Amino acid sequence: MPATLPQTCSTALKEWATVVEAMRRGEQILLIRKGGLIEPGSGFELLSDSFVLYPTFEHQAVAFLRTSNLRYFDEAVAKKPPAGSIAFDTVAVSVTSMATRDSGIIQRLSDFHIYNEAFLSQRLKWQPEQPLVVVVVRAFRLPQPYQIPVVPDYAGCKSWVQLQNPVSLEGCTPVLAEEAFQEKLAAVAKIS
Repeated sequence: MPATLPQTCSTALKEWATVVEAMRRGEQILLIRKGGLIEPGSGFELLSDSFVLYPTFEHQAVAFLRTSNLRYFDEAVAKKPPAGSIAFDTVAVSVTSMATRDSGIIQRLSDFHIYNEAFLSQRLKWQPEQPLVVVVVRAFRLPQPYQIPVVPDYAGCKSWVQLQNPVSLEGCTPVLAEEAFQEKLAAVAKIS
């Protein structure tokens, strides 16, 4: 089933700017999450099937990236907007998700993300009662970056924010062609 976008989106998911850049380039199709430090409940929950990717440098560590993917950090830094603003250029649609505590599955999914072993180990050990949530997403590029001021409601270590004004998704294009995305999706399904 092809991922489809609504006309607008006011839900944003905070993600490392480096990961957003890798998704925008078709290198990464997975989100691997446990939730923000101030989020209640039992960990990460997928609150919306479609969301703007909110690039953040909070908690981002290049030490958790594979060496071959460090270029995405440099590219994200080069695109960083002025202080007090945020720029969106990528939207994602959740295609499938799973919760797991199995480090073997996470390691076998390494072709679909940019993280190194140290990151995966750290994620599994942090709050071990909570599983990792792996979300396969289809990424889309906005026709041009959408820049807005950061307001207090967007601050803090939380996964989700509700934007004050919806982002138009008109003119978005898929990062990967349908056939290429379906091939990756089928490969992920065989592993998980």
